[in-house]
Amino acid sequence: MNTTDLDDLPRRKYEDMRNEMRTGDIVFTSGNYPVSRVIRHFSGSLFSHVGFVFPWNKRVLLVESVEDDGVRAVPLSQYVHDYECCGKPYDGRIFLARHRRPFSETDAEQLLGIAADKLNRKYDKEEIGRILARVTLGIGKPGQNDAYICSEFVDVCFQQIGIRFPRHEKGFIFPEHIASDPDVDCVCEFDMGPQGPGTREIDQNAFYIG
Repeated sequence: MNTTDLDDLPRRKYEDMRNEMRTGDIVFTSGNYPVSRVIRHFSGSLFSHVGFVFPWNKRVLLVESVEDDGVRAVPLSQYVHDYECCGKPYDGRIFLARHRRPFSETDAEQLLGIAADKLNRKYDKEEIGRILARVTLGIGKPGQNDAYICSEFVDVCFQQIGIRFPRHEKGFIFPEHIASDPDVDCVCEFDMGPQGPGTREIDQNAFYIG
């Protein structure tokens, strides 16, 4: 998809979209948190974080890899209404995208299977620093020690069903590389309401990637 100008995308309420989401739909975010800005700076991209969703038991869960928690599954609604239990929405923009390839039930099972295998892979803030050094300076190997930044995790899961996203010539992958795949189309930007981008004071001590 064209990642340079997304301002013309339709803006949709999460509640209006939740029943339309499919397993494997991709969520991109553009955060205003300190580490989010670092990722955006080094990648030269609007996007700072990526995960994918699957509907389950009348809920939509987002599978992602984040600092401190590692790989986890959380209700996507928390991003929209109560990010990290702070009582406020995610501080940034949230986009919903979809790969053009139709996903079979087997694809969905394999995608969720590999994600489940990697749940709760924990790493601390020092590990995040080492991973950022790896992806920005080319130090080390992607995915070593089963510690993943968000885009590496999504890439590993989608490779399980035969989808390989573009990447940097040095081998690392940012959210921007996944978004720039010609088979990935952006569906909409979530309408975050009056507390959308730029309307809340940012906690400079927050260390969220996303």
